[in-house]
Order: sequence, then C-alpha cells, then structure tokens
Amino acid sequence: MKIRIYQVNMKRDPNDVCFMGYDRLEKLQGTTTIDSAIYDKVFEGEVKCKNLEDVWVKFNNDHPKGYKARSLSKSDIVEVIGNDGASEFHYVDTFGFKQVEFEPEKAQLSERFCDGDKKADTISVLLIQPGKYPKTVTIEDSLEAMQELVGGDIEEYTPFEDEAAIICNEEGKISGLPLNRAIYAEEEVDMCYSEMAQKFREAEKSGEHLEGYIVFTEDSFTEKYPLESRTYAVSSDNKAYRPNMGGYSIYGTSLDGTDKNVRLEAYMTDERGGKDGWKIERCYMKEKEMIEIMAGDFFICHAPISSEKFLSLPPDLTKKYAEKFRYPEKFVQTDKGIKAIPYKPVARDMER
Repeated sequence: MKIRIYQVNMKRDPNDVCFMGYDRLEKLQGTTTIDSAIYDKVFEGEVKCKNLEDVWVKFNNDHPKGYKARSLSKSDIVEVIGNDGASEFHYVDTFGFKQVEFEPEKAQLSERFCDGDKKADTISVLLIQPGKYPKTVTIEDSLEAMQELVGGDIEEYTPFEDEAAIICNEEGKISGLPLNRAIYAEEEVDMCYSEMAQKFREAEKSGEHLEGYIVFTEDSFTEKYPLESRTYAVSSDNKAYRPNMGGYSIYGTSLDGTDKNVRLEAYMTDERGGKDGWKIERCYMKEKEMIEIMAGDFFICHAPISSEKFLSLPPDLTKKYAEKFRYPEKFVQTDKGIKAIPYKPVARDMER
C-alpha cells in the first residue's frame, strides 16, 4: 500500500498535542480539528502492509531502510493513498486509528524525510572475512548498510598508499570477534640478483618461503613493455633455490598477470639465457612489519581525499587487494612475537 506519514514538529506545537490521544485535543487546543501546520512529512512510499495495523507494526519494529524519524506514535497522521489517487487520513490514537480531516499542503517537509520509493545508491566493495577468500559485494551506500556488513559501528582505517580504506567494526577486538588478517607496512629493499638468490637458498634450508621481484630492462624485449609487465614475482620455492631437487627451474609471473608461470632461468642472462638473454635492471624484496591485526569482518572501499563519502573500489584496486588478502590467516605467538600464517580454506562451500 502507498502511504505518507506526518509527525508533529514539537518546535511548532504551542498546545503540546504531540503524543496525545485524539480525545485530548479539545482540552489542549480548544478544538478537535487537526492543525496540519504543526506537522512535518517524514515518509512517503510503498510498504508491504495490508492494513493500518501492519503499518503500526512496521514503523515500530521494522523501519524501512533510510527511515530516520521516530517510531509511529500517538498524534501521528497516516495518509493512505488509494489506487484512484484519493487519500484518507488516519490519526494514530491511544487504541487504533481515527479517520480525520487533514490538509497535507500545510505540512512541512522534515529534515529527516525518507523517500521510500527512491532506489538507494549502491557501492561495490571488497569484503574480507575470517577463514574465507575475499569477495566483491554490492551494498547500499548508507551508514546502516555498512554497519550491518561489519556487525557494529564502523571505523575507517587507511594504512595504504592508494586512496583505499579499510572499514571495520570499531569494537571488533574489544568484542572478541575472530582475528581476520594482518596489516603490514612494506619497504622495498634493493639488492643484486646473486644476493636475492642467496637469501632464497638460506630461507629454503630453514623451511621458510620468501618472495622477490626481478625487473628486466626495456631493451631485453623486442617490444616496449610497461614496468609491471617487465617485473616478475619469484618465490624461493623454486627448484633452483632448493637443495637436492634433481632439477633446475625458476618460475615467475609478471605483476600485471600478462605472463604467468614463465620459466625465467631459460631467458635470464644471469642464469642460463646467455649473453642475448633478458638483462636485469633491478631486484628487490619487500620487508614487512606487522602493524595491525584486523578482527571480524571488514571491507575495502575507494576513499579519495576529494570525496566526502566512500566510493566503489575500482577494478585495479579490487584485483590488487583481493590478491593481497587472498588467504585467511591464523595467528600464533612465537618467541619473536605474533606471527600470521596464511592457509587455504578447506572448501569453497565453507565461504558461504
């Protein structure tokens, strides 16, 4: 049914009729005629209600999204708009409703007015949950929707260089929500290839896995490629760096994903590519320092300085942070402090 709701504005209520039953009007204002000018329109729209009693229940127990006015109370007016456009006005009385005369043109529009027929704006964000892979979700662009997604009052956290923000439950740790992901400060440390290879070998001997990055020069290729296409991520978990593997291979993937799982040792001049092979411009590793642990569900959105509100996360940043937070983490106490251990969920069915 289509309805409008009007509520007394107490700043324009000289006779204090707000929250009073219909039988009190004559005593308070000298007449039972409704003074339409003291009312504000607070809601208009279609609601899934069959009658006025349903309207009472909905606007007391299940407010429509975006509704900011007070719950339906005595002295409020409910306008029911028929299929023919004709309206009936009903005063919320002590018991039930009383049909009355009302002049809606004299009422004012409330600052808290809610247009129930207006489609809410939405934004696309990257949701990160404990024990699950990241996923993109679309939510209503409202404080209520964001609070619902993280399960409480929200807090903005901006540890990234990009114009992206983490939106989390501000009391996640206090409330004992499960630990989710670690946040790191990263610093690029340059080194020559032989130094990086040696670090890889030492890490593998101790059972650890490291990741490094190799940037090849532009003139190593017949075409001109951008930096991300010439930069390959390489893991120490390659046969070339692991002792007694009975083979020699170095697989790497370009940062832009256009060249995946390439056997680099066959192309690199520093390995087996020969004098005409790919020449190294730079090698570096990222040293990470854990600066925070997020508790409970959180999401990542676009938060440009120029915008007063959160925006949809662009595709390139969605891809970047989906990879950054791809694996869930378990947290253990060691003699060197808390350590985050990535792991794969048992099955994707567990993500639901």
